[in-house]
Amino acid sequence: MKLRDQENMIVLGIFLGATALVAALVLAVVSQLTAEPIREAAERNREQAFHRLLLPEFDRIGESAEHDGFIFYTVYNGEQAVGFVGQGVTRAGYGGEIEVLVGFDRSGKITGVQILRHKETPGLGANVCERKFQRTIFNIGGEVPAVPENRLLDQFNGLAAFSAGDWRISKDGGEFEYLTGATVTSRAVTALINDIAVAFAGLDSGIGDGEDIR
Repeated sequence: MKLRDQENMIVLGIFLGATALVAALVLAVVSQLTAEPIREAAERNREQAFHRLLLPEFDRIGESAEHDGFIFYTVYNGEQAVGFVGQGVTRAGYGGEIEVLVGFDRSGKITGVQILRHKETPGLGANVCERKFQRTIFNIGGEVPAVPENRLLDQFNGLAAFSAGDWRISKDGGEFEYLTGATVTSRAVTALINDIAVAFAGLDSGIGDGEDIR
């Protein structure tokens, strides 16, 4: 190799190294600047979802506690614990991870289910996960409900966590409805709700007395 070519290679290597270093520094700075806004946005999203779980009125979310791979929170009205929320993730969705919140009242009954995030197919699996208000001729003049119905998620409302353990969709021999064309998503969501309920029932939470789960 000629001397000039060697010099060109060295210069090119230095240039590429410097470019990579600058790019890495820029990415690090951007990541640092955006980390807090992203965290705050995720926190707001979580709090909004908590309020859509139809829990008794609350004004504060307590610290989290982990149990059997799930995260549980106690929610308070003043100093009184009024309910609990379980949070979990399944990777069994058709499109990947599905993150679910399940609300429980002080007696251990489910108050509501919300999907915090998912990547399911629009029009199919997404219909299992999302709550969207549909305008029809029958409700054209009505108000948009704070928590739009989703019959697949709402079928768990009022069920006691202590009765969980074998909750399955009807296609698998269970009692819960599923969406045709979105069996994988329906199965994944049902199984996750079941597992969160089982874990909650196993907590030494003082359920019925409104005590903190920690």
